[in-house]
Amino acid sequence: MSEHDTVTPGDEAPSAPVRNPYIMNFLKALVEKKGEKHQPEDLKKLLADMYCLFESMLGQNMVNALPAGVRSQYLAMAQDLSNLNYEKIGDIFEANVKNYEEIMKDTMKQFADIFFKNRQFNSEILRTEC
Repeated sequence: MSEHDTVTPGDEAPSAPVRNPYIMNFLKALVEKKGEKHQPEDLKKLLADMYCLFESMLGQNMVNALPAGVRSQYLAMAQDLSNLNYEKIGDIFEANVKNYEEIMKDTMKQFADIFFKNRQFNSEILRTEC
């Protein structure tokens, strides 16, 4: 790149996915509590896969918490993602799911139960992307 070239936001390299630090700390604590020891790169892969699974479980639990009529409308809208954006999604859940903190706690309990019942980690079967 010459001194006259400029970098615009659209030209920048894609960054790593934004992860909720609260959830990441929860996942790290589970790995530590289970007593597994991992190489740094393997731990990074494990946490990435765990995050994807947790995010998926939380999303499913949030959708399940929607009233039946709203859930049907939301799922119909989700068939064409051009109909949805973060603002619309936020509006739907904010208006219709009042106990999101309880859903988060329940999802954390569900996830921990699954994680502790699972076999030992194998770095060769990880996806590393959601």
